[in-house]
Amino acid sequence: MASGAYPVQFLHLPAAGGGGGQWRNLGAAYAAVRFLCPQGQSLVLYAADPDGQQQQPQRIVFVYPILPGDAFERLDGATLSWAEPESGNEFALCFLDDAACGAVCGAIAPVVRSPAVDGIADTLAGLRVAREQGAPAPGGGDIAARLAQLSIARP
Repeated sequence: MASGAYPVQFLHLPAAGGGGGQWRNLGAAYAAVRFLCPQGQSLVLYAADPDGQQQQPQRIVFVYPILPGDAFERLDGATLSWAEPESGNEFALCFLDDAACGAVCGAIAPVVRSPAVDGIADTLAGLRVAREQGAPAPGGGDIAARLAQLSIARP
């Protein structure tokens, strides 16, 4: 088994109108959070042999790109679920133990937190105070100049 890949049962609930509203077990797999190109940070499921050993080389059977703002829910200690916003399909991973579920949840958490939203109240308060006092906005008011500096500073 690859480092950081945990055995799971993969479940699927089709969007309303398909599958009769019942969860289907899609089988056993190994779950991990990996960086894939061009998807970026993704929840990746790898195939498992019938005897429970992971195949070499690793064969990916499912990839879900993790985006800021995605909603993953830990239903109980060992079950993680989410819904695709576009299709409405729901998925769940049932881990063997709470620790494995916690490890995957911990790897997902930094990705789904949107840096644009974290600390937004402090940023807005700073802008409001600067405007009221007649001082320039934090970080300078000219966004075009700031973007130019960023693009020049990076190779």
